[in-house]
Amino acid sequence: MKKNNEKEEKQEHPEKDEKINNQEKQEEKEEPEETKEEQLEKQVEEYKEKMQRIRADFDNFQKRSEKEKEEFVKYANEGLILKVLEAYEDLGRALEVKKTEDLKEGVELIYKKLTKILKDEGLEEIKTVNEKFDPYKHEALLVEKTDKYDNNTVIEELAKGYSLKSKVIKYAKVKVSKNNTQKNNQKKNKVINYGKTRKSNRN
Repeated sequence: MKKNNEKEEKQEHPEKDEKINNQEKQEEKEEPEETKEEQLEKQVEEYKEKMQRIRADFDNFQKRSEKEKEEFVKYANEGLILKVLEAYEDLGRALEVKKTEDLKEGVELIYKKLTKILKDEGLEEIKTVNEKFDPYKHEALLVEKTDKYDNNTVIEELAKGYSLKSKVIKYAKVKVSKNNTQKNNQKKNKVINYGKTRKSNRN
């Protein structure tokens, strides 16, 4: 019975249903839609952002390329210098051996010329004896217990080391000191300082 009544009500008021449908359509039309101009403006902004990102990436790429090129030019002779170094060191050792005066003078002349060439290319000897041991420059082959030097001091050069324009290309081989007395004194000082702080805290 209820279903029949609903059908009858719908048939009796068809105009009401039409009005409701028309109102819904009007509301849909009234909702603001983006115009073509607004859509184009959005697209233009997106393209601008993309172009800016691409330009920034390209600038970074150029900077990296220039830096890599500079590094390549700066250290282009590294391989050649490393090969020359062996002969250069042999000449230095030959000068230490007592030979005839003429031979010694000849070797000295060659050695001085080579020294100048290598220095002009940016080669420098790494300082060793009496220097604080630096793992970025020195390679410790031997350790000697001694009270004559501070702990971790280079006390002997076993083989020369070199840097090319501030870049280490050959580590200096060295002997390093180990000072147990200094370590013990540091421990004692720590204990004394600790005792003083405890007393002051009590007061």
